[in-house]
Order: sequence, then structure tokens, then C-alpha cells
Amino acid sequence: MLLPIIEMYKICIMDDHFSKITRRSFLKLVGANLAAAVLRFPGDEEFWRPQTWPTLEMEDLTPAVREILLRVPRTRLAADGYLELVGKEEKPLGRVPLACTKWNQERNQPIDRLRGNRPWGIVLHWFGDKDNFMGTVAAYMRGFDSLRPADNYITRTSAHFLVGEETPTIQPARKDDHIGILQTQAPDVDGHPFLASHLQPLDRLAHIERRNYFVRAYYQLEYQEKGVHSLLQDFFDGPKIDPNLSTVAIEITGYDFEHPKHFPSTQQIANVISVVWAVMRRYRISANNILGHHEIQLGKADPGKKFMALIRYLLGVKALVEKDYTMMHLVFGQFLDSAGEPEAAVRNYFKLVRDYLVLVGTQRDVYEWEVCSNYWINCSRLMPGKIAIARSFQLPLDELQYSHTLQFLDPENHEGVDLLGWSAKDVSASVARSANIHLMSEGVCLYTGENHRCHPGQTALFSHIQPDGAQVLSVFGNLNSLGNLRVGELYPTGYPVGTLESSRLRQVPSLHFAIAYGATWDTDLKVNPNIPINAGTSWIQARYQNPLEVLQRHA
Repeated sequence: MLLPIIEMYKICIMDDHFSKITRRSFLKLVGANLAAAVLRFPGDEEFWRPQTWPTLEMEDLTPAVREILLRVPRTRLAADGYLELVGKEEKPLGRVPLACTKWNQERNQPIDRLRGNRPWGIVLHWFGDKDNFMGTVAAYMRGFDSLRPADNYITRTSAHFLVGEETPTIQPARKDDHIGILQTQAPDVDGHPFLASHLQPLDRLAHIERRNYFVRAYYQLEYQEKGVHSLLQDFFDGPKIDPNLSTVAIEITGYDFEHPKHFPSTQQIANVISVVWAVMRRYRISANNILGHHEIQLGKADPGKKFMALIRYLLGVKALVEKDYTMMHLVFGQFLDSAGEPEAAVRNYFKLVRDYLVLVGTQRDVYEWEVCSNYWINCSRLMPGKIAIARSFQLPLDELQYSHTLQFLDPENHEGVDLLGWSAKDVSASVARSANIHLMSEGVCLYTGENHRCHPGQTALFSHIQPDGAQVLSVFGNLNSLGNLRVGELYPTGYPVGTLESSRLRQVPSLHFAIAYGATWDTDLKVNPNIPINAGTSWIQARYQNPLEVLQRHA
């Protein structure tokens, strides 16, 4: 609310800081306050509200994603900068436990406040505690407070929050407690956070030498799509500043999140979403400014590419489910064009999350993340009619005619299997025979054409969405002819892809059949649908799956 002008004047003359305020300064203050009345503070819900944001209902989501969001604790960062658990109607239940690091106790002067002259970011880390680590408050605080070398000097580390696997409480932190959500840094009296010691000086030389591929990925995406920009780019190409001065640090208990064995539990992911959500809302931090430690400092692995993609994705889903217009703007607003099309902004945000992972991760990374997030299934709720989920997969040849010769990776440069339309004993040189090839599941045609390399003949490629929400590609090669196919069209299961035909030169023709990770289209096959002649086992394993195992898994 606006202060009456007389009250403002009283505050100014009574406060020592303003004891020498001039008439001109006072009028400037009045003018700024009146301008605020006209322009409205950006935190106002109505300010962010477009006319028609798309929304999602909780029941629209897949069970795995729904379970995470249902477990997200309701929290908020209060005006004083402390994280609170809240109940119905945003009624505060109490603060989460506070355990200040020694760094925070020693660095809490006005000069240590985060700088307010540039956008802030959030940086996620894993703590690095191993399986035999005593996961108590005391053990984690010892880890923060111990001295360690960093860039030729000795320092302590710090973070603003520590997130664990337990359900958060408002009970005071005890030394032997396990972690739900712990605030590890007290803010200034006005709620403004102090800097934390969590990032080493930037390796600008690596960026100049184009080795920081995370920054380069953002520039590539910015070139392709208007609205894409990240604080990561400003760190390396903007004014030189210590990134600790403009980031809120969140540590997550555990390590090696890229390995399925160590991936955070559902409750821990929910806890992370809760803290990130509260910090974003309190300090108006956009989703594109949520970064992983590994993106800023090459050589670090925490918290992992797939984990960061999952957090960014879940924030978007939560904003649509919560119908929270402030958060919608912080997540999707960067992609609103001049026409203000919110549906396009939402689609572009989710597309960016995947496109960025395609550029910085492996094809298998993208596939595993799609499974974890059920990405394409939930996207189909936002783009009805454009994405078809395959219910099951079937053999591309009639089962009675089915047999195989060359195997996956046998020989080592073979990325698929060769399937025979009929056995040699059924072939007569005087009788021409043909076999129809069928589409293994619902899919979109990506390519049709002729291959002159390892698998001569007609070739067709299709994309399919598995029941778990991941995308795969099917490749049909060695065909004599193609069916009535058009690139970009969606075709049903069993649709005729083409035919195999016998002849005197080719009495027992084989179908070359392969299945690739969906991102292989983005990284390789879109430019050249044929694999390189010198492709070896490691190249193929990074991009393709054993097609017989995939068919068996989804039959």
C-alpha cells in the first residue's frame, strides 16, 4: 500500500539515515511512490495475468508426476526472508529449522548482501555425501564449516538452504536430526539474503576457448527461438562480477544423481521444488535463471543434467496446475511474444527444456529423462491431437514369416537387425514373392528416401511415443518400395510402410530394422538419415537400442 505523503515525510525526518533529506529528494520520493501507484508493483497478481493462460488439472498428469506434485510441501519465504511452512489459505504454520553456517555468522554485514543491480539466479548443488555418511544436521554443518582449498586459497562453504529426503517440519533443528528442509543462512533484518560461498571464480578462459558448451547451447537456442536467455550468459559475457553476489544457493543431500541408484527420492524432489518455488516467488527469479553447479563450473557434475531438466520441467507443470499467474509469468513470461500468446509461450518453455538437454546431454540422457518425467505424455495434454501415445508395439513383419539373421551390434557396426520375410526353403527362383512391412506402432513419418550405403533400397523413419512418455525412432531399410507416406503425417499401428520383394539377385531379401533414441533425430539423423560408414560400437550404443528388446518390452 502507498504511504500518505505526510507519513513519508515524518519517516524521513525521524530516520537518521534521511535526516539530511532535501526538498528535491523528498519530491523525487513522492514522485516515485505515485508512479508505483500507476504502474503497480510487479508482484501484484493482476499485473502478471494474461487473458488466457493454459492450465492443467492434477488428474491430467501421469501418476509419477502427480505423486511428486502432491508431495510438494507448501512453503513461502516471508517478508523477513525466513522460509515458512503454510497451511490452508496460506496460513503460516511456522518456520523451517534454521542452522546457520560459520560463513553466515562471519559474513553478515551490509557489504555482504546480495547485489541488487542485476537479476538474481538460483544455483542447485548436491552435497556429495556418500552412502556411509551420517546424514544428520551436525554432520552436514561440519561439512559446511570445514576449511577447504579453493583456487589457491582456503575458505569455508555455505548455502542458503539444505534439502533432504525427510518430510519437512517446523521443529527446531537438533544435531542428530535428519534433513527435510533446513535453512542454513539467516537473512538481513529486512529479509534481504547475504551472499553464500558456493561458487569458485568463473573460468572465463574456457568460455573464450568455446569449451563451456552450456553457455554455447543457450546462445544457439537464443538464435533459434526469440525470448531464450539465461543468467549463465550474463555471467560470462556481462560485466565481471562474482556470481556468488547474485545467486541463492540450494544444496541437496546425496551425490551422483545421474545414476539411477542415487537419484533423489520422490519426497526429496518435491522438497527441492518447494524451496525453489518459494525463492523464485519471493525474489522474482525467472525459471531460465535456475542453474546447476555443473553449468557454471566445468568439471563439476552436480546436480546433473537430467536432474536439472526434471526440476525445470516440474516447475512449469506446477505453475499450470496451481494456476498461479505470478509463477506462470516467472516460468513462461520470457517467451511471450509481442502478440502475448500464452499458449505458444508455454509450448516454447517445455520445448526449451528438452532442446537444451539435447544440446548438452547424450541421446540416452534425453531418453531417460523423458521416461522419468513422462515428458511427451504430459505434453500431449497441452497439445491435444498432435501427439499420439503408442499403446503397444508389434512386429513389422507377420509373425509367421518372422526370422532374423544379422543382429544388433553383430557385426559391431550394425545398428539394427535384419529380418527375413520368408525362409530360403520357401523361395523359388521362378516365383516372385513379396512381403508387406507394417508400422510397429502409431507414429509420425520423419523421412522417406533412398539409401545408397550399407542398406541399399528405400528407407523410412518414424517417431513414436512409448507408453512411459519417451520418444523412439523406428528405421525401415532395404525396402523395394514405400507405401503412401508423407513426411509429417501421423500413421496408425500396422500401416503399410513398404514391401520386400524376391528376385533372382535377391531371393531372400531382408528388412533392415532399427530403433533409435528419439534425440538421435535431433542430433544426427535429421541432417543425415544414414549412419556414418565408420560408426563403431560406442557410437551406435549411444544412439540406438536393441530393437528386439524394445519390441519385447512393449509388445
